[in-house]
Amino acid sequence: MGKIQYPPPIPIDDDNPPVCFSYGEQLEIQFDVSGYFSHDNDTAFLPNPPTGNFVAPPSVMIQGYFAASEDVNVTFTFLDTANGITYRNAIQIRPSCPPTKDTA
Repeated sequence: MGKIQYPPPIPIDDDNPPVCFSYGEQLEIQFDVSGYFSHDNDTAFLPNPPTGNFVAPPSVMIQGYFAASEDVNVTFTFLDTANGITYRNAIQIRPSCPPTKDTA
C-alpha cells in the first residue's frame, strides 16, 4: 500500500523522483494539517480521490483508492492553508515499480 502524507515526512522539491504505484496498488492519503487537496487526473485512481478542503487536526485519513491498470501520471497538489505552503507529488502508475531504498 502506498501512502501520501501532508505535510510530507520528507521534504518535497522538484528534484524528488516521482512516486510509483503498481497497477491496483492501494492509496492512502493522510492530512495532518488543514488545507485544500486537488489532482490533475481523474482516472489515475479508482474511485477518484475527492478534491477540496480537509480540516485537521486531528489527522484525516482517506483510503480505498486503487491505482488504475494502465500507465498514467498524476500530480497531487496540497495547499497548507495555515502556513501558506504548497506541496506537489508527481505520481506514476506502472505495471511494477523499482525497489525503493528501504526495500533494495
